[in-house]
Amino acid sequence: MLRSRLACAAIVLAAALGTRLCSATQVEHLDTRAMVQQSSDIVIGTVEGTRSYWNDRHTKILTDVTVRVSDRLKGSGGPTVTLTQLGGELDGFRYQIEGSPEFQRGQEALLFLWRDSRGRAQVNGLAQGKFEIRRDRATDERLVQRALPGLAARDARTLRLQGAGEAPARITLDEMVREIRQVQMEGGR
Repeated sequence: MLRSRLACAAIVLAAALGTRLCSATQVEHLDTRAMVQQSSDIVIGTVEGTRSYWNDRHTKILTDVTVRVSDRLKGSGGPTVTLTQLGGELDGFRYQIEGSPEFQRGQEALLFLWRDSRGRAQVNGLAQGKFEIRRDRATDERLVQRALPGLAARDARTLRLQGAGEAPARITLDEMVREIRQVQMEGGR
């Protein structure tokens, strides 16, 4: 009986410790309709720069990403938008949130954004809301795709995720913009 109680206590303790040691990011898959409806701003732009800094209590690193807006599909604002996201690298420390988008100076992207209670713009659905734009060398068309493994989209409407072994989808920026506009016309804001 005592042995059974000790075994039970050991299992509960191991489960509690295991829960403390493990972490994961869980994100709900969003299709284009949901991305449009849940975003306060949708912009196409180029990353001008990033700046990492400590929060007020010096417990977390935040990164501001400044984006020069070339086209605004939803929302209002000036010629730039500053995104604030949790994570970054500073003073020899790296604070990273799994599933967060990464940004590099000069990178062009289509961004679905939401604003927190302080009005700070953030990427919607973590990396789901960032589509990198690149030019097709053969056709010169601008193509969009998510860069994070496991989040590659198969089409512009459902943003169905690419399965293992599937070839990367060819989604043009024009197709994606048309789909966003269609959702907006149907009342998806």
